[in-house]
Amino acid sequence: MAAATTVRTPRQERALRTRQAIVTAAAFEFSRRGYASTTSKTIALRAGVAVGSLYQYFRDKDQILREIARERAERIAASTVALLEAPEDNEAVPVDSAKQTLRLVVLAVLDAHRSDPGLHAVLTERRHCDPELDGLTSEFEEDMVRRTQLLLEDWGHKGDCLATAFVLFALVEGAVHSHVLGHAMVDDHRLIDSLTAALLQVAFPSPLLATEA
Repeated sequence: MAAATTVRTPRQERALRTRQAIVTAAAFEFSRRGYASTTSKTIALRAGVAVGSLYQYFRDKDQILREIARERAERIAASTVALLEAPEDNEAVPVDSAKQTLRLVVLAVLDAHRSDPGLHAVLTERRHCDPELDGLTSEFEEDMVRRTQLLLEDWGHKGDCLATAFVLFALVEGAVHSHVLGHAMVDDHRLIDSLTAALLQVAFPSPLLATEA
């Protein structure tokens, strides 16, 4: 249960370091213990601060988890946004070039999931219980879908670019999530090849692929 201490916004370097130490410690605790067994006390102990000090920066463990989600979303965006940027010349993109882009996106998402599967599982679980966390996650996902939509438009996709972008996002997220957090039925190489091929079929329907061939 959170204390009544007023949460403050750190400005000095020492306070910023303390706040970040709490976030880092919480990520470790959530990943290793799960949500239910992680408490403000275990987080504070891991961070090397008093529980009272923790409450100066965060109301409760849910607020810390939201901060972890925000930082994680920023890291994933940093690794994928550049891949989703449209070419500057605005010319038709060859299928081979698009295939390479889609493959790199799959690799980036796979790396993001595998970097800390325990933490990812907690974030997925809590999203359905915490409206604020769900809103933060949805905002990130919608941004990725919109960026994919713009890329499809520049690729000359014939069809509903927004709907197709959503399908592409869902295919990558769903397949990689099941592969990393569920029971992997194939190795990474087969997943990457097959998922990339499936994404390419969605982005460039068969008639266009036949034309390129």
